[in-house]
Amino acid sequence: MIMQTPSGGYLLPPKAQYSRKVAKGTQKHFTGQLTLGSDENPCLSDVESHTEMAIALNLMTRPDVIHVENQVPFRWRDATGKPHIHHFDFRVLRTDGTRIAIFVKAAFRLESRRLMAEFATIAAQVTPDFADRVVVMTEKDNDPITSHNAELLYAARLAEPEVDSVARKTIQELKTTVRIGALIEEIGHSGQGFWAVVRLLRSGELRLVKREKITHDALVVRGKA
Repeated sequence: MIMQTPSGGYLLPPKAQYSRKVAKGTQKHFTGQLTLGSDENPCLSDVESHTEMAIALNLMTRPDVIHVENQVPFRWRDATGKPHIHHFDFRVLRTDGTRIAIFVKAAFRLESRRLMAEFATIAAQVTPDFADRVVVMTEKDNDPITSHNAELLYAARLAEPEVDSVARKTIQELKTTVRIGALIEEIGHSGQGFWAVVRLLRSGELRLVKREKITHDALVVRGKA
């Protein structure tokens, strides 16, 4: 996580080290940075497209994902035996202990037979010590609801102890569904009450009743956390 200094300022996490140069600052397409890793060992990581950013947020906020790495190098050989290094955009560790290596591409790129043949060749050489499964993800894996909620859950990762304590006390006796807006009114603390509710959703202490965007009108119940 971002660390707060005694003076009230913040320190960014250390920069991730890659075995390849990651393009950034280009005017031709989106590039950016976000914090990956655990709360104890965060790192500032680069992404090379808006799709990568959206998928990273999706993966980081999934309840079945423990850890997300990006730009993970993998050695493979082409049909002639020539060695190469491919950098998987992401590799995730899931709660069931399995690891998934992920190619990220724009959907239209998957129409390329050459690219898909290369992906198939690389995937066929992945062994269990690197990943249990290889998948391709595109912008189509991020629908508006998923993207909206992932962005909120990521933005709410920094705790506000005073407000969070009030929010937890507020839901202790919650036995039925309730609108997020109603919870916020009870919690108080102005806009911070909303973010406290989002953090409770992030931790699993609350859950959405149905799949919908996290808004004041969304219904929530107590979770299992």
